[in-house]
Amino acid sequence: MNTRLTVILSIILICLASVSFAGLSKLEDGLISAWTFDDGSANDSVGSNHGKFKNGAKTAGGGKAGKALMLDNPTNPAKGKNTGQYVEIPSSASLEQADGIFSISFWANIKEGGGRNHSGIFFKGNKIGWGPEFMVRIATTSAVNLTWGSCWKGAEGWFATDNVYKEEEWFHGCYVVDGKTATAYVTSSVTKGTVVPASGQKNPRPIETPLNTFPDKPVEIGVGRQQGGVEGQDFWIDGMVDEIYMWNRALTVSEVKSLAAGKTITAVDAKGKTTTTWANIKSF
Repeated sequence: MNTRLTVILSIILICLASVSFAGLSKLEDGLISAWTFDDGSANDSVGSNHGKFKNGAKTAGGGKAGKALMLDNPTNPAKGKNTGQYVEIPSSASLEQADGIFSISFWANIKEGGGRNHSGIFFKGNKIGWGPEFMVRIATTSAVNLTWGSCWKGAEGWFATDNVYKEEEWFHGCYVVDGKTATAYVTSSVTKGTVVPASGQKNPRPIETPLNTFPDKPVEIGVGRQQGGVEGQDFWIDGMVDEIYMWNRALTVSEVKSLAAGKTITAVDAKGKTTTTWANIKSF
């Protein structure tokens, strides 16, 4: 009797686990890259878009989940050309989303005074603004404000979300582009939940395709280039960034909320998608 009960309970637990992971496995679909920083590097844990630390950037404990990217940039703009700490990820076809359908999720913890004018959290382009000069920008503009956007021929599709985060604490952001609109989600102690903050430029922001992809420019984490359109006037994040993921599809609202609630990716076999799945999910 006890043996039979044990078998029945085991089957029930297996079924419940299967249902749970089946629901989560959808997040794996379309995943291009995951930069978790847990192994002490800026390598892509699911693909081949590996990054390199620049000018002393490194990982450190105390991340949102395990280790995080630590950027020590107390002076902005940094003295000397390209002297701030950041991560550089060479461009690839998988990072160039001309069809305007992709998503980027991240966590950030900005030091006091570290959220400055167009300091890039995630940036791909020539300039952080002042013309249609980027495929994607996610950046701080002050201690409480963020700016987002993508560009297409002749148009700079930027938009701002004000009073959405606090320095010295973790917040989650997600940029979802579905081919027609770009939507910014923020989850922080300020927003008190996952919200689509209001924007004077509209959020969601209508876009057009194809997007400008800047194949000769890398993805950069921690820097916004040419603030004000001035060459060499680069602004740098001072703080920590963690669990950065990029998909080639638009995430659903429920998926964004799941990420903001603590779901993170540790290791996914994104190439084969046959043996390793979401048994590799961790929560905090």
